[in-house]
Amino acid sequence: MILLEFDRDSMREPSESQIAKLKSVADGQLRYAYFEMKVTLGVDGFDAEIFRVPVLDFMYCLLLSAREIREGGEGCVSFTESDVLIEFFPHGSELKVQRSWDVVPGFCGMDEFVAAVSRFAADGLEFITSKYPTFRDNPTFQKLSQLRSELM
Repeated sequence: MILLEFDRDSMREPSESQIAKLKSVADGQLRYAYFEMKVTLGVDGFDAEIFRVPVLDFMYCLLLSAREIREGGEGCVSFTESDVLIEFFPHGSELKVQRSWDVVPGFCGMDEFVAAVSRFAADGLEFITSKYPTFRDNPTFQKLSQLRSELM
């Protein structure tokens, strides 16, 4: 079992000047300075936890992790503002989820993880573009959409 979702009502709205730059703002700035919201992650073995993160960066890390896992590797989500990590290790047909702040691992199916990441990315991109349509014109939107399409 995996729970991966974001709280639409928790999004910190961009400023007017950020919105004006949305079409062309650089990837790094967009990933770290825009669209912060609460994200929930839970798997079998530990309770769901809520993180307030820049959702595009979290999404990017999850998409890269899912790609690596599909290719037989390991994945990782790192939190830019700290040394906190969530790591994903193939463990048979399951995925071991290890958090740097807790020795107790969690588990979910690998296919289930990939499907949850794909759904999370699709929902997140749809939510943001419904509020800010010019985001579709930003290369970061294209990059995240491409990463997601590779999972399908």
